[in-house]
Amino acid sequence: MVTFSRDSRKSLGNGFWNAGQQGLSLALNAVIGILLVVAVPVQEYGLYSYAVALSSIGVAVMSAGLTGLAVRELVQDREANSAIVASLTLIREFFALVGFLIIAGLSLTSGDGLAIAATLLASSALFGRALNAPELWFLSHLRSGKPAIARISVTVALFGVRLALLALWPNIWVMLILYSAEGLISSLIIIGMYLRDKDSPGFARPSFPAMFTLLRRSWPLMLSSLADQANLKSSVIVIQALLGPKAVGVYAAASRLSEISFFLPVVFMNSTFPVLLKVRKEKGPDSSDYRRMLQQSYDRAFWMGVLVAVSVIVVGTVVIRVVFGPEYADAEPILYIQAAACPFVFMGAVYSKWIIAEGYLWSSLVRHSFGAVVNIALNFALIPVMGVIGAAVATLVSYIAASFVASFLGRRSRFAGGQMARAIVWPARLVRNRLLRPSIGK
Repeated sequence: MVTFSRDSRKSLGNGFWNAGQQGLSLALNAVIGILLVVAVPVQEYGLYSYAVALSSIGVAVMSAGLTGLAVRELVQDREANSAIVASLTLIREFFALVGFLIIAGLSLTSGDGLAIAATLLASSALFGRALNAPELWFLSHLRSGKPAIARISVTVALFGVRLALLALWPNIWVMLILYSAEGLISSLIIIGMYLRDKDSPGFARPSFPAMFTLLRRSWPLMLSSLADQANLKSSVIVIQALLGPKAVGVYAAASRLSEISFFLPVVFMNSTFPVLLKVRKEKGPDSSDYRRMLQQSYDRAFWMGVLVAVSVIVVGTVVIRVVFGPEYADAEPILYIQAAACPFVFMGAVYSKWIIAEGYLWSSLVRHSFGAVVNIALNFALIPVMGVIGAAVATLVSYIAASFVASFLGRRSRFAGGQMARAIVWPARLVRNRLLRPSIGK
């Protein structure tokens, strides 16, 4: 059995820095979100949540599906890193503008001038976040610690500012300004760190042929990411249109509690992706090492998702009953339904990286489009009948559809579907293997 101990250690460190930074950011933002629930009327909280949710769709457009592909290019072509980073920055700023315009159009469906204004303010964050392309260079070198420290510092500093403002002046518009500013501040600091780094290649003239090559490869992933965000956020858009901001506030309160955990597998797979690529390159896509690594990833992802779902339900129930109060009583069953999606979301993070490693990018578009269609159709069918509970059911079914069922729609991806199916029965497989294992010494 071949091991990559040094790379594995660096990759684990990379993963822990990313997980730690994003975990802290989500935890602190969750605290602010909970305090905002308590500090402002439910209708205003719904307005804030609607604006932030739509801006997330813009982030999917701004990223242009390039994260995994960019890391691969930076790993494989070290000589061209300076041109690649410059090209990525230019591409991301262009798509930040595209995303901003798309979100502005979507906000018109709210029929509410305040919702439109809040969405435009939140979506201005796209232009600042687009500048953080140098972070991918650090990631490709398994050195996520440096940008993670920068982000942690900004997050903690702005957390203190938000706490003070919530105590003195709880205002959603001020919170939206800080939301927009955070990405810009972090990006500027990371750019400075990148330029001062002794190993940094800096910025070279963007290579337009390279840009077009990247975009030609990435546009299925960009459409896939956009479909994924439509899957995640369509419920909020439909709730706002059919039920109004108060219902959005109740739904968003439950979603904030359940979605805190969804970042964990995504961050870790982003960080360990270079090692997965190396195993595939050196041992081959059909090697036992590569397939075993994938199966272990699915196994652990699903059952870690089960444990996280239980934790979310226990903690979330206490928060809703004790902190949120009776005005948010309807958020409790929403939380239970959404938490059930955790195991499939966790496996979906592994599946998405397998798709990139195999170059099977159309599968990503198919899975997220399938999930989005299921979600939107069920939202329109269930929300008029079941209210916000119907939106939660639609979200759960769409997650399962996108992360698991869709893998059986393509011939090549059925292999991944089989691995995910085996992951669901991992405990039974362990018991079977234990029973079939010959006794030592016989």
